[in-house]
Amino acid sequence: MTAPTPTTDAESALKESGHGDGPRPQSTGEKILRRTGRAIIVAFWVMVVAFMLIRLSPGDPVTAALGGDAAPETVEALRKTLGLDVDPLTQFWQYFTGLFQGDLGASLISGIPVTEMLRTNLPVTLWLILTTVVMTLVISIPLAMFIALARIPGLPYVFRTLTAIGLALPSFLVALILLYQFGLVWGIAPIFGYDPTFPANMQYLWLPALVNCVVLVPVLSRVLYSSILDTLDEEFVETGVIRGVRSFRFFWFYVLRPSLAPTVVLLSYMMGVMVGSTVILEIIFALPGIGRELVTAVTMRDYPVVQGIILVFGILVVFLSLLGDIVASILDPRVKLT
Repeated sequence: MTAPTPTTDAESALKESGHGDGPRPQSTGEKILRRTGRAIIVAFWVMVVAFMLIRLSPGDPVTAALGGDAAPETVEALRKTLGLDVDPLTQFWQYFTGLFQGDLGASLISGIPVTEMLRTNLPVTLWLILTTVVMTLVISIPLAMFIALARIPGLPYVFRTLTAIGLALPSFLVALILLYQFGLVWGIAPIFGYDPTFPANMQYLWLPALVNCVVLVPVLSRVLYSSILDTLDEEFVETGVIRGVRSFRFFWFYVLRPSLAPTVVLLSYMMGVMVGSTVILEIIFALPGIGRELVTAVTMRDYPVVQGIILVFGILVVFLSLLGDIVASILDPRVKLT
């Protein structure tokens, strides 16, 4: 008879530690389908809210395009050309039915299709988020494990103080300081421009990603630090010590893997927040991301562009939340999809 592997031993202990008891009424696939259905409903209401808010805000896209001195006949002709001469309910129905054909409309100002703008500018924002996540994990995981396992007196208090300072710093202030220091003083980071090809784009993205890390690393490292301390009190950790599990397997299967679940869920939420918060960094670092296009579209009352970008943002946030829950449930069997 072979002895149970550390993986099986740790996962079995997790399932028996309080939250995994009882029959599962639904399979994982059914729960994912249910969450996907909820995501579609959320995306629909995001579209409705975006459609309503942009039209309730003051200003008129035709006036913004032609100026306040345009002749009434010219204004009326452009409104008819842009489809703004009908009631909002008809406009919404036309927009909604166009979505099923992959048509998000075209910019009222430039005439460029919204799908083309998304294809050009959205990858910049996604690359920035991905770079931020990788850098955050590379910094947060070793830092949290060192603070939790080193057992150095006074170190946790220093850690909490420094992370609190990091959380209190405004991201735009950190961006301006780092841009000045790394870009102007040291000259090791470009202060403007962008290259869309990989890996050339990394030289333009690593500095704004580092700015995001100033906020994300304190949050994630503190959550992971607390989670590791809670995991170390679990009985299955003591079992691993008694069995004499090798260091790498012990730290991964018994300590880090179950501790990462809440951190992954939080990270998925923070990634959704970053979808909108990258607007500031894209403006400061002159990145051609979709967030900067959203600011311009809101200023010009460009209805189709605002609706299309907000719809994509809503879908991304819901998808990232679902992905975080799935990964957390894989890492820790005690986490259930609902």
